[in-house]
Amino acid sequence: MLTIKTPLSQAQRLKQFLIKNDFFNRDYQPKKENDFIYFPLNKKPTKLKFKNTTIHHRVLPKIEKPLTLQKLLKNKLTKKQLDLVPSAQEQIGSIMILEMPKELIKKEKLIAQALLQVNRNITTVVKKSHPHKNVFRLRKVKIIAGKRTKETIHKENNIRLKINLEKTYFSARLANERLRIKKQIKKPEEILVMFSGAGPYSMVLAKNPFVKSIHGVEINPLAHRLALENIKLNKLEHKVFVFQGDVRTVLPKIKKKFDRILMPLPKTGEQFLGVALIKAKPGAIVHLYAFLDEDKIAQETKKIKDICKQYKRQIRILRKVQCGQFAPNVARYCFDIKVIK
Repeated sequence: MLTIKTPLSQAQRLKQFLIKNDFFNRDYQPKKENDFIYFPLNKKPTKLKFKNTTIHHRVLPKIEKPLTLQKLLKNKLTKKQLDLVPSAQEQIGSIMILEMPKELIKKEKLIAQALLQVNRNITTVVKKSHPHKNVFRLRKVKIIAGKRTKETIHKENNIRLKINLEKTYFSARLANERLRIKKQIKKPEEILVMFSGAGPYSMVLAKNPFVKSIHGVEINPLAHRLALENIKLNKLEHKVFVFQGDVRTVLPKIKKKFDRILMPLPKTGEQFLGVALIKAKPGAIVHLYAFLDEDKIAQETKKIKDICKQYKRQIRILRKVQCGQFAPNVARYCFDIKVIK
């Protein structure tokens, strides 16, 4: 192929010139030899003002372009069907959770197999067969392609989590929200995580050096067992302590109050706000989650204030943060609440 040879001392300037004037061939890799480099060309350059450059025919390595979903499916789906394939899917460890529009249901296995080819770190593709339900917030999933497993190790924010998709509620999309709260901790704190699941909030927050201890309470015995494994997996036995049972019966047995309380139960979280307030120190921060239409935020704010008044706690809502979409027009919000006294 056509190449241009130049000394390394002027390689960067020449490369910029070639790219700017569309002489540089991006399909091939440049090659160094001693004090010179060969750049691949689309065509012979004109008006070249660089010294010690010569044109040669050389064999250069071709750049391997990564496979894309569109390329793999181009001849297997119609253009209309291709346009309907979602550009992003939720990934938990090595498992991808496929969400397809109804028009693509008959093609989901084909799409799942293509996703395995494109994403080398994915070994299993599943789809939700039932939405989250019951007090444990569990969902059923169906394996469509890849390894026959529903368990994986998920990595996030310098921690590892053992997750079984059918035994515990977990959302990888809340990684940034967990990090947001971790960054707020700037002095020694004792923290309570209500509805703690397999421990994602507990493990992430425990990596903050200011955290003295974290107590987690989870009603689901299967999720609780995963949390115990995750504490060992992350070597946090000295810092994270988890309890299995209903927060209303477990918390009265824990004889301490907390500097920060997390309530990651968006559908009915405010029903437990009173329980949290009893365990909140003066000056504590409570993170209460809710699924809301935007026009219901004011109504939820009033409900929170009314509950706090009922428990004779003076509070200030520091911020209302949108941290994910739940359904069309319904988002997940976090209310960061400061308990004044």
